[in-house]
Amino acid sequence: MGSELPDDDFYRQSRLHGGLAYTPESLRWIFSDLTEVEIRRMRDEPPESRSFGEPFLWTALFRRDARP
Repeated sequence: MGSELPDDDFYRQSRLHGGLAYTPESLRWIFSDLTEVEIRRMRDEPPESRSFGEPFLWTALFRRDARP
């Protein structure tokens, strides 16, 4: 549902074309220095909800481990 254009195209065109699309694998790569807690699809939220949620988007929680 988001755009999967290469980064260079976003910079050249100065537009997001509907947002950025990340797969669970790309999120794991981007945050590879953190510990994965959870990656899941968002829950659909009705328009009157105070929370944002679209089931075609991913949500992720990563943790930075304490350094010794």
